[in-house]
Amino acid sequence: MSIAVSTIAAAVLAVGSIGLAQASPHAHARGLVGEDTSLARQDSPLMAITKLYGKVNDNRDMTLSDTSLSPGRYRIIVKDSTKRHNWHVFGSGVDKETSVRGTGRWSWKVRLRSGTYTVVCDQHAQNMHFSVSVG
Repeated sequence: MSIAVSTIAAAVLAVGSIGLAQASPHAHARGLVGEDTSLARQDSPLMAITKLYGKVNDNRDMTLSDTSLSPGRYRIIVKDSTKRHNWHVFGSGVDKETSVRGTGRWSWKVRLRSGTYTVVCDQHAQNMHFSVSVG
């Protein structure tokens, strides 16, 4: 008789544990299969930061992959392949630039707020610039 009671108790405990695991309010925060990232906080690792790609080169090409954005956090990655120009973005709370005399890959995390940001080559501001609209 004690074996039958033990078996029934073990089965009830197992079924109850499955129900609790499915109802866990922290399931999404732990990154379980089928996670709903819409429930994650904006700064959570579950929310990927959007990457923007910029470039500046000797041909006076100065670009950014998207110039009409929503407010939020971004990673800006710039390929600067020229020693005659730089790539400089500034606006509400942001002021990041590459070196005029240097080349390489630059990467910054920024928070863009509603408004207009300017991207300019500091050496040739008259004719090497564009605007980025946020919001």
